[in-house]
Amino acid sequence: STLCNARCPWCPRNFWGYPLNGGYPETYLTLDQSKNIFTPQFLQQLEMMNINGNFGDIVMNPDGEQIVEYFRICNKNMQIKVSTNGGARKADFWKSLAKNRARIFFALDGLEDTHSLYRQDTLWATVIKNAKIFIEHNGEAVWQFIKFDHNKHQIDECRTMSNQLGFTEFYIV
Repeated sequence: STLCNARCPWCPRNFWGYPLNGGYPETYLTLDQSKNIFTPQFLQQLEMMNINGNFGDIVMNPDGEQIVEYFRICNKNMQIKVSTNGGARKADFWKSLAKNRARIFFALDGLEDTHSLYRQDTLWATVIKNAKIFIEHNGEAVWQFIKFDHNKHQIDECRTMSNQLGFTEFYIV
């Protein structure tokens, strides 16, 4: 997907300024396209699927939830990793990802006062709310923290908070 709700300065979509989108057409894989590309036979041989939004985010893909469910149906044992800014969608989306045993890497770059300095146009409180919903439904959540000069003083507090909220891992980039 090239759809995203954020405008992070280092994202290739924003190198030439926002909202130019780096010249990438706004598009996403549909469920039908995903079924054609990732056949059940192909998916059955995989140990892991990594859904990483280098140019967009699964939260903006209208079929994202159904694609993850399709992957799980085709391969009950495959690890499904999803990287996201976590700043959009309703509770049912996060419950579905938890039910389908996706491991979610929530991009949380600091506390409420520093997170949005890089993850622009995302709300820290929304990401936390979505992570809580996911965790409360037995989802395996990872707090992914990009260390910057403006947030490095919050690493210990974020790590503590991640443990308190039930994140399974605190990962520093």
